[in-house]
Amino acid sequence: MSDVTTVEGITVVGQRRVASGLGFPIRPSGGGGGGGGTSGGEEENTLPDDPNWGQPELLVQDPCANPASALAWNADAAGAGAVAKFLLKAAEIGFADAPNGVPTLLNREFGSFLVRGSGHSVGTNQVTPGEPRDQTNPNWVSTITIDPAGVTTANYQGWVHSHPNGNELPSEADWGGFMRNNRLARESGRSDETFYMYIIAVDQDGGPPTIRVYQDGPRAANSPDPVRPIEEGAEVNPDAQPCSQ
Repeated sequence: MSDVTTVEGITVVGQRRVASGLGFPIRPSGGGGGGGGTSGGEEENTLPDDPNWGQPELLVQDPCANPASALAWNADAAGAGAVAKFLLKAAEIGFADAPNGVPTLLNREFGSFLVRGSGHSVGTNQVTPGEPRDQTNPNWVSTITIDPAGVTTANYQGWVHSHPNGNELPSEADWGGFMRNNRLARESGRSDETFYMYIIAVDQDGGPPTIRVYQDGPRAANSPDPVRPIEEGAEVNPDAQPCSQ
């Protein structure tokens, strides 16, 4: 199943930068969503002194008009939308998770599963907080086990979680869990689908987090798992919006 849109020779997937320094793709006028950015300009190697560098440019085709590309578009929106949900959970916990009443994602991991809805909509289940930071351990490593309530092999679409240390790459545990869940979904008959993992890398200086996406599939149920990425995945628009609001 394809989840890409081709614009001026450049392949655009979801609401992601085509390359570092470029903006994010947005839907054609009247389509709504997107939040600004560019699909890549005239050439993928546009120089930084180009006046169009990083400026909004509409996609030629509306990704939401195509069922396959709509799924990636909606998944990116769900991944980006998790930031606000995680902050709400941090505010609910309070104390070190909301010092001086300001919620932060620096004290622990937060996570949710991506859940496929009607049509090609994608949402998240409830937010699970990980264990809080151990202030006495300078080598503390955050972990999380996300509550799978409401998630089945029929509606699972991936997961999203935060990294309080700012790491934009999946850990071995992250990737292993992602592969296991994807395998279960494929074995249930969903080998023609793509599954997504979003990492919300928390800025250590208090700035907005960076959202990276990693994906798996489509591929046969018994095919070898891809190795854990050692390069950052595509950056997702933090203001990504779903096809329908």
